[in-house]
Amino acid sequence: MIEKRLVFVFPGFEPMLATAHMERFRRAAERSASIWAAELRLDQAKPSASAPADTLFPSLHATLGGTGWRTETELIFCEWGDLIFAYRSRPAIERLSRGLLALTDFLVTGTVFHYCRVSWRYAFFFAFPIVVITAALLIGWLVHTALTALLAGTAGSAIGSVLGFVAALAWLFLAERRWHLLTAMDDWALARDLCRERNPALSARIERQAEEIAALAAASEAGEIVVAAHSLGASFAVLALDRALADGHLESRQWHILTVGSSLLKTALHPAARTQRAAVRRLVADHRIAWTDCQGLSDPINFYNSNPATSLGLRQGRTPLVVRVHFRRLVSPPTYRRIKRDFFRLHRQFVLAVERRCPYSFHMLLLGPRPLADFAATKSVDVPPLAPSAREGVRA
Repeated sequence: MIEKRLVFVFPGFEPMLATAHMERFRRAAERSASIWAAELRLDQAKPSASAPADTLFPSLHATLGGTGWRTETELIFCEWGDLIFAYRSRPAIERLSRGLLALTDFLVTGTVFHYCRVSWRYAFFFAFPIVVITAALLIGWLVHTALTALLAGTAGSAIGSVLGFVAALAWLFLAERRWHLLTAMDDWALARDLCRERNPALSARIERQAEEIAALAAASEAGEIVVAAHSLGASFAVLALDRALADGHLESRQWHILTVGSSLLKTALHPAARTQRAAVRRLVADHRIAWTDCQGLSDPINFYNSNPATSLGLRQGRTPLVVRVHFRRLVSPPTYRRIKRDFFRLHRQFVLAVERRCPYSFHMLLLGPRPLADFAATKSVDVPPLAPSAREGVRA
């Protein structure tokens, strides 16, 4: 059993600050704890004059308990939402153009073909913005062609051009409202910058995260230290942890990497991402850190049926263990029917509250009494002491 745990949380690519992710975690943890009838207490660190609020690493102290057990967890949320907002603050035309440039980069370098080899479903997510923009061009052309044919002369051509342009813009506006097109373009632009190390702000933040991980881990008495990452946060987490362990003085600690709905391979498969692939190699081959990767079949934004190491050609060392997550088991039937066609919502379900007892719960994994290695072995969080033992079930 784990009595004390230290967790570094790397959120996914969403235009949200770490404090917002922390509040989402708080709400979801409370709901999840009630499902398992566990007692949960959550306390946010109080800022003071001598210790002002840390905006880059807000923290949450959690105590989860039940009959005969109690686990204390210190959660550190690693901020990079402000970097996402920097991409989001650009003019719309720049966001579109930089996103298209990034998509072209991933295509020309052959990265998208690696996606098809490793997890072909991810190619649909790559194609999504291209299809939307192509549809906008097609709509504009059809409107222009139709009006030019109906209205003869220069006036007809001018009206067709204007209304065709308006129709294309209307489609793009709808795509942004419904499918978060510009956020997806920012995602690809940032991913390209991360692969090519083109944005000094990204590199500086990863270095700062590495320093925080090293400092807090060295000072902690936790029996287990977890680096948990969702989606593209896995790319930041791997780089930061690799640098934190560089001097070797933290080797003796019980580390565990937990990636859920990971987009690590989105960047690591790019030919220019040599630094990331080297970091993965050191973590699994040199440091031999336990690594659990949770994947969902119905989520097109994660790399289903892949492996964080072997899919990169890394066969030596401690291979990450893959756990399949079935979203249908996490939520009620009405909720699943509502979200199953919303791929962004499905992708977030990895870090949202569950609605019934089930094998997977992000919050019970990070707050519960059993080490992450047990979940990797049993593939279920719903085991004693969170779940009643068979003997207790018979007595009940």
